[in-house]
Amino acid sequence: MASQRVFPLSCVVQQYAWGKMGSNSEVACLLASSDPLVQISEDKPYAELWMGTHPKGDAKILDNRISQKTLGQWIADNQDCLGSKVKDTFNGKLPFLFKVLSVETALSIQAHPNKELAEKLHLQAPQHYPDANHKPEMAIALTSFQGLCGFRPVEEIVTFLKKVPEFQSLIGDDATAQLRQSMNGDSQAVASALQSCFSHLMKSEKKLVVEQLNLLVKRISQQASAGNSMEDTCGELLLRLHQQYPGDIGCFAIYLLNLITLKPGEAMFLEANVPHAYLKGEDPGSNPSTHVAANNYL
Repeated sequence: MASQRVFPLSCVVQQYAWGKMGSNSEVACLLASSDPLVQISEDKPYAELWMGTHPKGDAKILDNRISQKTLGQWIADNQDCLGSKVKDTFNGKLPFLFKVLSVETALSIQAHPNKELAEKLHLQAPQHYPDANHKPEMAIALTSFQGLCGFRPVEEIVTFLKKVPEFQSLIGDDATAQLRQSMNGDSQAVASALQSCFSHLMKSEKKLVVEQLNLLVKRISQQASAGNSMEDTCGELLLRLHQQYPGDIGCFAIYLLNLITLKPGEAMFLEANVPHAYLKGEDPGSNPSTHVAANNYL
């Protein structure tokens, strides 16, 4: 077996627009601490630090004893480092990507396909689905971290449909009635009703979405000005998301998906087909909202 050593890595950073800016980002701080030659640009976002062998971000080994190799190349030359089970199961490749994320603004709502669907989509449209593998994800909070994960209990969604008429307007009477009826049905009826509600929302005309969202923002803003509580309509979060993405249909997703706040050290698992989105953790001006995540990408 290859001699077991620990060596430093120069990791790849992804500068997605939703990341924290400059040295306010934990990702940038980690990058700078690992490589003294790195210059942090205060006017650029530092969203993700990738520690792994992903083709779009293979970490470089910083060790004079190892000549100009990436982690992926080193593993390819030292297969026993994976252990026989991982080596055989995943064709000699590291089966996960370890990340640190620093989130300034909300990410888009997404759901990862299971292995079977990922393979099918890859065959049908590799330009849009370059990876034939599923991506279950585990997110662990380093600071207080907020996200959306999975559908709320039906009772909660029905309550929001009553309290937020703008939301109900986009869902429509038929899908709303189906959801209410599913409360007395089995899990299949609930799943079908949730799918109908989500589809109606996401297929709403842009003009109607903007109109209803502006009405909702105006109503919640008036409540806030009057000193009334906005908690029963998630008003504070709605206003924050609308400020980040004016007129975006994703603002209404907070009434369909579970709102989860993780304390440092807490985690959530995101399996296949579960809609989710990372939002933010701390209030503006405090520590970066940060978490680590591991994606299985093989």
